[in-house]
Amino acid sequence: MKLPPLNALRAFECAARSSSFAAAGRELGVTSAAVSQQVRNLETWLNRKLFERHNNQIRLTDAGRDYYTNAAAALSDIAQFTQALTEGGKGIPLVISATETLAQFWLPAQLERFSALFPDIPVVVRVEHDPVDMEGDGIDIRLTYGGELPDYQITPLFTDALTPVAADPGFDLATGRLIHVDWGAAISSVPRWAHWIANHGPVRDRGAGVDVTVASVASAIAMAEAGVGAALVPRSMVLGHVNAARLACLSDAVIELPRPFVMISAHYKNRSRRMKSFQKMLAMSDSD
Repeated sequence: MKLPPLNALRAFECAARSSSFAAAGRELGVTSAAVSQQVRNLETWLNRKLFERHNNQIRLTDAGRDYYTNAAAALSDIAQFTQALTEGGKGIPLVISATETLAQFWLPAQLERFSALFPDIPVVVRVEHDPVDMEGDGIDIRLTYGGELPDYQITPLFTDALTPVAADPGFDLATGRLIHVDWGAAISSVPRWAHWIANHGPVRDRGAGVDVTVASVASAIAMAEAGVGAALVPRSMVLGHVNAARLACLSDAVIELPRPFVMISAHYKNRSRRMKSFQKMLAMSDSD
């Protein structure tokens, strides 16, 4: 079996993932010059140019991109096999990173079904805001809204629409306090209260209540349920609260979200059993 120098392979994988010799050096605890030399050693061994170098910036060549996909998959498998061995033979977990909203309102039902279908595959759920480092943190799946990562596979999960809700069915949208959701700097396409009011009214009074801004849809729903004000939130995620009469829809008018909620995954990880199993479960859910 003819293998490349493993130190050179590791240096290449880090540099390709971070698009920087300096960042790779920090991760590996060596200088950027040492990383550059290891990459050159690998290029010599392969007789292929893996990076274009210009003004202290690097960019993968076509050959480098193909090699990175396979090298990253191989190194990831080695790391996970090693983890499974050192942890006493436990199965390799499916690592899911999700926004707070999806983790609370969409993911639990999916995990219940996944665990019933594949009880031998452990799952680790991380709740965190965008952006995330999927490769550096060992994330298999990222669940979020929108998502445009050209080097990853983007799978649409579902579309939704924003609807106004409050604990009091008689809440006055002209004078009452509005609860705003800060979707984060990475997301700018979500309509806000200003869009809904401009399209569906009513005009806000100058003496209206002081608004509140929260960091997630889940927080907005909790605030609305507590009577703090009215929230503009995805319809599917508040349906249970409305059916249980904990919240009331204030209007039939909704605003469609311009992008779907999505699942993001690395192409090379889709070959693993845990990823194929999760995708199979989703396909079965869609067919029901």
